[in-house]
Amino acid sequence: MTTRPTAALNIVFLQPTKTLLRRLNTYVVVVIPAWAVVVARAGDGAKSRLAAQVSFEQRQKLVLAMLADVIEVCARAAPEGVLAVVDTAAARSVVERGGAIALDDPGEGDMNSAVRLGIQAACARGARTVIVLPADLPLISVTDLNALAAAATARRAVIIGASHDGQGTNALLLRPPDVIAPTFGPPSLDRHIQAGLSAGALTVVRADLGLSFDIDTPADLAALRTKSPGPHTASVLQKLL
Repeated sequence: MTTRPTAALNIVFLQPTKTLLRRLNTYVVVVIPAWAVVVARAGDGAKSRLAAQVSFEQRQKLVLAMLADVIEVCARAAPEGVLAVVDTAAARSVVERGGAIALDDPGEGDMNSAVRLGIQAACARGARTVIVLPADLPLISVTDLNALAAAATARRAVIIGASHDGQGTNALLLRPPDVIAPTFGPPSLDRHIQAGLSAGALTVVRADLGLSFDIDTPADLAALRTKSPGPHTASVLQKLL
């Protein structure tokens, strides 16, 4: 580091060296004290309920675009880490391009087995809190993730981001990660509430978040076209019109 004094004003200008700049760039500021665990279902059966209106190739592009947006939002939220459990090579590429850790789906055809793998991997990396997210959340925002983290005001907490139909779970914050066993699949909202209460954990439902909107049906897809999804999803939607 070099200095340049000015006698008249008694100011010292500091010019960081390239070495110092490289060191500064290696520091990571953690805003959310949790690991994000994303589960992507991008295989042959992904979004099959859209098949009547959207071709297989288009569905694949939509799924990967939503995954890219979710990974980017997670990264901007600055958690302790981001990892994703994926079931295709294309999904792995999306995750790794976004700077996250990609793990291969255990191949049991069950989202909950993928969730368990993701949580175990996060715990192996030191996670004390996890936020589990499906990858089909086109309206997710950093504000959503901050809201989930802010609601976790106890040492034992289950914070649930409800789906827009009021039955499913679109986000699940767990502190500690094993406070309950996740059971995704409708009506998972009620199951997660009951599990949290039975575990003696602070249990909170947030139904007012952008991540409440997911894509399962043609009606969902039509509604999405009137909203403002992430950039990757928006680009794919334009080509579906």
